[in-house]
Amino acid sequence: MENVKRAIQVLLVCVFTAMLGLGIVSPIMPLYAQDLGATLSQIGLLSSAWSLSRLIFSTPVGRYSDVRGRKKIIAVGLLIYATVSILYTFAWDITSLVSIRFVHGLGSAMSMPVAMAYAAELAPQGQEGRYMGNINMAMFAGMGLGPFIGGTLTDIFASKSVPFYVMSALTALSLLLTLAFLPEDRKERELAQRPKASFREVLSNKMLRATFVYRVVGALGRGSVMGFLAMYVSGGPEVGGLGISISLTGLILSVGQVTSAFMQRPFGELADRYDKVVLTLLGGFLGAAGIALFPFAKTSWTVFAAMLVFSVGGALGMPALTALVAIEGRDIGVGTTMSVLQTSMSLGMISGPLISGILGEMFGLGPIFFVGSLIMMIGTVIFYVLLKFG
Repeated sequence: MENVKRAIQVLLVCVFTAMLGLGIVSPIMPLYAQDLGATLSQIGLLSSAWSLSRLIFSTPVGRYSDVRGRKKIIAVGLLIYATVSILYTFAWDITSLVSIRFVHGLGSAMSMPVAMAYAAELAPQGQEGRYMGNINMAMFAGMGLGPFIGGTLTDIFASKSVPFYVMSALTALSLLLTLAFLPEDRKERELAQRPKASFREVLSNKMLRATFVYRVVGALGRGSVMGFLAMYVSGGPEVGGLGISISLTGLILSVGQVTSAFMQRPFGELADRYDKVVLTLLGGFLGAAGIALFPFAKTSWTVFAAMLVFSVGGALGMPALTALVAIEGRDIGVGTTMSVLQTSMSLGMISGPLISGILGEMFGLGPIFFVGSLIMMIGTVIFYVLLKFG
């Protein structure tokens, strides 16, 4: 029991610090690309490259972790994170930036989904929502505090390179904590007895198939807007933006994410007591409503209100969804199922930013939020239909 408690504590700290570093550069990345001469569609390609890498590597990495253990894979992923963070500052054009972003996706595929699988395997039966809610809380808290810190660092130092150095340092710290304190999950001879399901076998499960489609379409909707939200809030009239300062934009994004983070555990405990499917559906519809509110926001306060609605939706649905995957993963291989969940998200995130970039160049940034909201609602409906009739 003591080993379980220690492993969860280390995982929470590692996930938080790694995601804090990633969050620090999130409001900077589109502006950094813009400085290199990128168009809106090329900025969309930048987000898609990260997701494409996760799409390619998440499932094989997850299956490998089911057989060989998770600690070493998490550590290698964090090492890639820390190295790539420095490489961003050497990018000389959009092509090099996209290439670095692709390698960054590999590091993400080797760390975050595998850390979630580690936590899911530790969760006692009936407490999956609570355990996954805790991991989601660390993830959202890191991503939430990051944009404010990144925006503030950029304003203080008048440099877009500083946040990348900070991301590298934080991820290196997470790596050291993992190597020093995270226990090995199982002995290799025990790992060899774990189930080794293929991607096709995972999707033959009705619940996992519905979850996969929900995440694909939902990520398509979210990806359509999240890559451009910072630009919409802080951008000038030439892109239809609101012209709010980068530091205030970072604060708005951070408060929304931190709000979502602190709701993860109570909503996770709620998922252990009530119907996880219903909570997932409610979260999907509420998140879609939040996205649709962004084009109507014309001040920092109204942007903040829209962000809160969007964040509460994500907080309500995510613990229930990941708990469903954790439960099904016990029979199939939790590393595989968690990685398939990440793969589905990546699949949607590849197309979303590209579609939004094209729409943004044609119509401005405002309309892409309506498209993203509609896509998320469609994904939520499909999830229900697949469970009921599929």
